[in-house]
Amino acid sequence: MLTVRHIFQMEIMKGSSLSTSDSGLDNPVEWISVIEVPVENFVRKNEMVLSTAVGCGHDPILFHRFVEALIQAKASALALATQRYITDIPPKTLILAEQNRMPIITVPWSTRFADIVQQVIRELDRHQDQMNSFSRKTQEELLQLILQGADLNKLAHVIQRKLKLPVLFVDQKGQIKGSSSNSQLLATFWAKHLDGWDFPISRDKKWSRYEFGKKTCIEIPILSARKIQGSLLLLLTNKQETPFSQHDQIYLDHVTTAAALCFLQENIALETESRLRNDFVWSLAKGEFSSIETIQKKAEPLGYNTSLPYVCILGQVEPKTNKDDDLRDSPTREIMDEIYHAGRSLHRNVLSTRQINQIILFLEVPVDRVIDTVQSFLDIVDGRIYERYPDWSVTWGIGEKQAGIYSFRAGYLDACSALDIGRRQKGPGHRNFYMDTGLYRALQQLAGHPDMQEITWSTMHRLLDYSKQRGIDLVETFTSYLRNQCNVSQTARELNLHRQSLLYRLRKIESLTGRSLFNPDDLFLLQLSIKLWTSSKNDST
Repeated sequence: MLTVRHIFQMEIMKGSSLSTSDSGLDNPVEWISVIEVPVENFVRKNEMVLSTAVGCGHDPILFHRFVEALIQAKASALALATQRYITDIPPKTLILAEQNRMPIITVPWSTRFADIVQQVIRELDRHQDQMNSFSRKTQEELLQLILQGADLNKLAHVIQRKLKLPVLFVDQKGQIKGSSSNSQLLATFWAKHLDGWDFPISRDKKWSRYEFGKKTCIEIPILSARKIQGSLLLLLTNKQETPFSQHDQIYLDHVTTAAALCFLQENIALETESRLRNDFVWSLAKGEFSSIETIQKKAEPLGYNTSLPYVCILGQVEPKTNKDDDLRDSPTREIMDEIYHAGRSLHRNVLSTRQINQIILFLEVPVDRVIDTVQSFLDIVDGRIYERYPDWSVTWGIGEKQAGIYSFRAGYLDACSALDIGRRQKGPGHRNFYMDTGLYRALQQLAGHPDMQEITWSTMHRLLDYSKQRGIDLVETFTSYLRNQCNVSQTARELNLHRQSLLYRLRKIESLTGRSLFNPDDLFLLQLSIKLWTSSKNDST
């Protein structure tokens, strides 16, 4: 990087003198220009200014304001041709320049600004050529390293040798994927940083700084197709504002590109493994394996232990708005990550897959605490879904009756039944255990019997026809009557009816159905007919 010091030492600057201290001589210079009053927005950061101060005349106040404007513009330095308009720089102005680390160099009046500009631009071009050459060489070296099969650990060691700093690579979840040999302290800091953070890595695609005692952690996002793949972490031994040279920054830019290639390679391998895992779990659910030995043989390379007791849980993901178009934006994939984290927090193995918007998982459970374990697990998952995806709900079906060892197919069928019946009876967003569906499964069996169909129809069609004609819901009246244990006064209060009006409705139910509400058998048949009709109505929807 070209600095004020380099320019001050050029042959063209012979005869020039430094009027301020040398504290700002290492300021970078990215351009040079000739500027007179006013400065306004004509000067950019890290620009060296040449001036005769002709606009200031012999007025020290105007010159002081001129220097103030250059400082505000963050100019690198001021080279001032003296002996014509400004002969002596006011002490007040020199103090201001030194306080802001902006050198003031006095140049002989005989020195041409054009010669200075030409020499500096030539040096800037030469420096830029060097940067371009360094950039190409670095890019080629790192690319060759990746093509030779280097992983993130190898890349971290290469960076450590170059920058002499501890190095870590972490993925999107903040998990360490590569490290240098001296990164133990950095790993300890990162573990503390992870604690309590849902999204531990930087998400704004900019470099981030974290203070760690007397040290500083720099986090550099690793991007691929504008998507964050992970981060590069470096531990500095001081708290410098700009700890990296221009060479270092170019090097780190190429390092993150190389790391992105490593992440992409790893992601391809992970996606292949994920596909194999999904296919395996789906085959377990469908009962496609012919023996336990086959299951074990397939599970071992995938890291699954299938000899433990599992319970099957199904989840139906759907928008609360009930818009079919929203299914394209379903967060099913993200919910699968939440399931993984919930299993890890409970120290339970989870075998999972997804089919469109349905989640199929087998959760490791102790056989004496199946329901408690399932409830704790789903509490964690539902809580995170509610927090992160408030517009979505998950309806769960649990096959707890078949929880055990190698009962995957039976558990899946029970979970399917629980999900299907529970969703039709309660609607979306509930947990449905198989044991709670006993009545509805019995009703489904009865509903198919011809005699039961005739009894149900003969009872219900008269009640429904009368209700439609008169605008009176006799089915709800009877249901409320039963819910209040046949207590007329309580039923009338619940329905907000006069007692005599309720008695009239009850007598009408008796006359329409030919059943007596005082006969236990008739009362049972009426109740059964209504439940069968309600169940068949839910089935049709």
